[in-house]
Amino acid sequence: MNATAVIPLKGFDVAKGRLAPSLAPHQRSSLARAIADHVVLACIDAGFDLTIVTRDSSVAEWAAEHEASVVTDPMQGLDAACAAALPADGTPWIIVHGDLPLLDDATMHRARLAISAGTAVIAPSRDGGTNLLGSTGRVQFSYGPGSFHRHLAAIPRPFRVFAGMESIVELDTPADLKAAIGVPSGRWLAPFLS
Repeated sequence: MNATAVIPLKGFDVAKGRLAPSLAPHQRSSLARAIADHVVLACIDAGFDLTIVTRDSSVAEWAAEHEASVVTDPMQGLDAACAAALPADGTPWIIVHGDLPLLDDATMHRARLAISAGTAVIAPSRDGGTNLLGSTGRVQFSYGPGSFHRHLAAIPRPFRVFAGMESIVELDTPADLKAAIGVPSGRWLAPFLS
């Protein structure tokens, strides 16, 4: 059964602003694109179709290189961006954030199997947000601080929580970058600190 991975993305040139103390603008842009590439490849290798939600023309061109569909971000917040990209035909879907440097195809494959079998999936971020959220049909999105618990209450049953480093670790701050590089699967990020 087909399943769609929805990845909302800002422009690479404006992403990762909190890394400014450690990285120059061109380094942040390169890093944002490299992590998005990493996330996209994990989704493709796990058998997902791709939909990128963006307003940025360079991100839309990048998405075309990956043979992804592009949905224009309505610019009404992350909840609206995700809702705008959900398949209308009941196809299993998963919202995947584009800043998960340890995400792997094995995690995404398990997620695809679960949602295709009717089990919702969710993964928290370290600060209580939501890094992965997948199901069939509609869900009331509620992104922002503490969203994991709101989403947990909103998703259909049965559900499965993904709590491995692959889905929990996101990259927002210099400390996040250093921590990710310290994990074997994150060593590919080391050139961005040199």
